[in-house]
Amino acid sequence: MMRRFVTALVLPSVVWVLCVTAVGADTLRILSPHPALLRDEFTIGFKDWLAGAGRSEVELEWLDQGGTSRIMRFILSEFKRSPDGINIDLFFGGGTDSFLQLKRAHLLERYVVPDEILGRVGTHVAGVPVYDSEHEWYGVALAGFGIMYNRLLQRRFKLPEVRTWADLCDPALISRIACADPRNSGSAHMVYEIILQAYGWDRGWRILTEIGGNVKSFVPGASDIPQAVALGNVVYGPAIDFYAYAQMAQSGADKFMYIAPDGLSVINADPIGILKGAPRLELAQRFVDYCLTPSAQKRLMLPPSDPEGPSAEAIARSSVLPSLYEELGDRSLIRQDPFKVENTIRYDPAVGGRRWSIVNALYGALIIDSQRELTAAWKAVSKSGNASDRTALSEMPVSEAEAHDLGGRWNEADYALERKRLVSKWRDFARSKYKRLTR
Repeated sequence: MMRRFVTALVLPSVVWVLCVTAVGADTLRILSPHPALLRDEFTIGFKDWLAGAGRSEVELEWLDQGGTSRIMRFILSEFKRSPDGINIDLFFGGGTDSFLQLKRAHLLERYVVPDEILGRVGTHVAGVPVYDSEHEWYGVALAGFGIMYNRLLQRRFKLPEVRTWADLCDPALISRIACADPRNSGSAHMVYEIILQAYGWDRGWRILTEIGGNVKSFVPGASDIPQAVALGNVVYGPAIDFYAYAQMAQSGADKFMYIAPDGLSVINADPIGILKGAPRLELAQRFVDYCLTPSAQKRLMLPPSDPEGPSAEAIARSSVLPSLYEELGDRSLIRQDPFKVENTIRYDPAVGGRRWSIVNALYGALIIDSQRELTAAWKAVSKSGNASDRTALSEMPVSEAEAHDLGGRWNEADYALERKRLVSKWRDFARSKYKRLTR
């Protein structure tokens, strides 16, 4: 019988509960922000796939540390404590930027997927790599980013139809928007990084700040935003396509709208990678293989009514296998082939990965932790119509070049005190300028 030891690590404002398990040789341990639906389906599929190859029974243990940003903090912290390995085999999900950060830190194992499997995987989608050229991570699904809104409430309150990220800055939308905290959610982080790369650093932060002034509430994770829109708690919210479509299918697609801002968004891979020192390396490699097979990819795209689809509910994710879009045709829940989409921004994952933690810290200090002061200032600025005040609202404490430089040092152990000092300084900077603009 397995012995379990539970250690509670109490940090300021966060309580981490880490389960350390005496794990058998055939129990694969996976960190993932994915919902239970996807985890369960891939567990079933992997076991069936191994059984078909004559492999004995295996178990999968899915470790839940919250959203991607929390998982990343956990991984980096654990490797500082145990540099050779952390008794976890895989990290699955969270977007390309996270895996680029882990690769730079040399925390991923290189594994070359067999040609008969990898040969079917697309190399790039809309200019973004689907898998690492040095074989340290592989995209398992594809995700787009856009805006979901409640059409019934938008029409009832005669609010604008939005088409771009900048449309969410309209003062008429004050208290009408839900956003998520990028310090907890990698999906939320991706939306904000996309805006920064689509509009540039200075204008991007202006848009993020004004949207922040319109936010009614910051929800724990990106998956909570479509639900808040569907329940009518808010009218608009940035959303990942599959979260939006799943909610729309459940609540009635005719009541809602999902828009991918034309030329202002990206399609991004959702990867898997083997963590350094993975104790069950061979089994982890087989799981990576399985994730890229047509069998696993069809579970992403097909409805549960299809014999090759999921066993319970639809996952509705876009595949990394270009051939499946034509092969499945009308059987698939995914109607748009992302490999044929051309009108996206030229997203730079290396830039996004390097400044991941900096963007999160800046957004948290300037917008979330200072939201009460920001909302008051935004109301005053939008009422006065003073252009210089509107510019001052989004004044930044660091330039893009300074943020890029900080990104190279931010997560180093000996930078912890300076990191804390800077975040406090940025928070004071934000509250001071907002209070000044409110007078």
